[in-house]
Amino acid sequence: MFKSYQKAVSGILKTFVRTKKTDSVLNASTQKVVGQLSALSASRKQPKLIKLCKEDLIKHKTISNAWNVYKRQQMDKKQQQLDQQYESIYNAMEELKKLSPELFEIANQQELPKYPLEMRLPTDYPPTKPWVYNYAPAKQE
Repeated sequence: MFKSYQKAVSGILKTFVRTKKTDSVLNASTQKVVGQLSALSASRKQPKLIKLCKEDLIKHKTISNAWNVYKRQQMDKKQQQLDQQYESIYNAMEELKKLSPELFEIANQQELPKYPLEMRLPTDYPPTKPWVYNYAPAKQE
């Protein structure tokens, strides 16, 4: 399954095997509890307070507010563009529905999934079980 090779290092024969890297030796429930507790301790996630004099603090707040206004304008412009695109698509579909109902139905058919959901997706690490070359999807009754 995994390729292994032997290497002689200072007279000692070592065998190296390629396997998945595991970061933790904790079981799943312990990892879940640790994750929940780390979410409660938000001190690591908050940015440190900036210690500035009053004049620099006013400048900092002004620049931050200007940046937020700029970002809000960008978001509004993008949302307006998406709304216009949606409106255009809706109008085109309504026009198609009026001109040719058959084409409208064909355009709105649901596509079949291209990749079987049961198949394993490619990852960065080798699988724990080998690839099944003679895969057949489950029979639907």
